Amino acid sequence: MKTKSWEVDLSADWETLRIILSDPKKTLPFFPYFEELKGNRVRFRVPRFIFNFGYEFEFNVGFGDREAIYTFKGERGILTVTFKMVGEKLRVTASWAGFGETLMGKPLENFAKGIATAIREFCSSAKCPGVKIERGDGKVENITPETAPAFLKRLAVELGTDFVVEGRAEDGTYLSARIEKGRLKILEVKTEKEESIIETDIPVVELGSELFEGLPLNKKFVVKAERL
Repeated sequence: MKTKSWEVDLSADWETLRIILSDPKKTLPFFPYFEELKGNRVRFRVPRFIFNFGYEFEFNVGFGDREAIYTFKGERGILTVTFKMVGEKLRVTASWAGFGETLMGKPLENFAKGIATAIREFCSSAKCPGVKIERGDGKVENITPETAPAFLKRLAVELGTDFVVEGRAEDGTYLSARIEKGRLKILEVKTEKEESIIETDIPVVELGSELFEGLPLNKKFVVKAERL
């Protein structure tokens, strides 16, 4: 069996982490190498040298004492991903037993690192201040370059990988973001005097404040979000 682990600081308690991990339909699409999810069957495409090998698994999730275990069983082997709270850190361990085992060191390291980073971002976004979303509608206070990424990450947890969110402030400022396959594609901000349309291709979990700097935000928005 080949095993790799990665640790990240986590600004969330176990209960927040448990809630996020208990809905794999929303978290799995943001994992490295993810390709498709149908029912309880998951498909990853893992690079191996100059080839890409598809791996299809039957998926199960279980919980223990401050840990969660994702188990993927397929014809080529078994992939196990363990999420463990260690103090204020999250340790993600990815283990593979099966085809190409001796060559899977780097892919497993990338897998563990990417998963740990994604879960850390989702946990931090769960505490995004001033966000109230119910059935796709809500109010968001003081969106700033610092809070905008957390806001979109939180919506990704709730809505998945494909959605559109629109918002309007009291002064008429219009905000829109379109997410496709877990990546921000278009960001649009309009005021009476100017319009900014940014076309990009950044994974939601990698969004930072840089993209939003200089935009006329820092307002209270009434928002509406819907899945594509």
